[in-house]
Amino acid sequence: MIKKFLVVALAATIASGCAKKEDVPSDKLSADVIRPIAESSLLPGTTMTDYKRENGWVDTQSPNKYVVRYNYNITLTKPLPEAVLELAQQYMAELEETQRNPGLMGINNMQTVMAITAGGSQWMAAQGDAFIQRRDAFLTKCAPCVSFWNGHEGAEDDKKYPRFAYALAWAQYDELGFKDTSAVGEGVPRQAWASFMKTENGWAAAQ
Repeated sequence: MIKKFLVVALAATIASGCAKKEDVPSDKLSADVIRPIAESSLLPGTTMTDYKRENGWVDTQSPNKYVVRYNYNITLTKPLPEAVLELAQQYMAELEETQRNPGLMGINNMQTVMAITAGGSQWMAAQGDAFIQRRDAFLTKCAPCVSFWNGHEGAEDDKKYPRFAYALAWAQYDELGFKDTSAVGEGVPRQAWASFMKTENGWAAAQ
């Protein structure tokens, strides 16, 4: 009788363990769904490291959904000034493309010019006079960055747009949490999450 009870209890425990595992999205499913969400935060000269499932819970706003959250780091793969330069060059490439194809009444070009000039100038202005010292200390680590900042010979716009583009790019890394002194291999912690629904075919990402 006791042996029979133990067998039944063991079977119940195993069944309970299996059911519990199925009650939440699997590591593979959640990792595959959340990875592109996490990678959307990457900027030039960075990669994602230490990508790990951190926690999961029933959505309090929608009990039929389950939320899974991952921790990860955005890690530098090249010196920060060079990474900023790469993004700034992308901004300038976009600007040049809109100059070639300005769109109806030049709307595409105007929007791009506004985004670069307003974003870059506002970020610099918010720092006041301290920005000049910060800029000089940052750019001195990267000769190509100094050349880019100084702009091209010619019209005044040819000189100011690269500066605004570089400042706007720098602001993106600053917002992520990188310090001006961050070195290759150093990273900033981030989190990403997604919701899942239990369907007839098992767990699936919620739309």
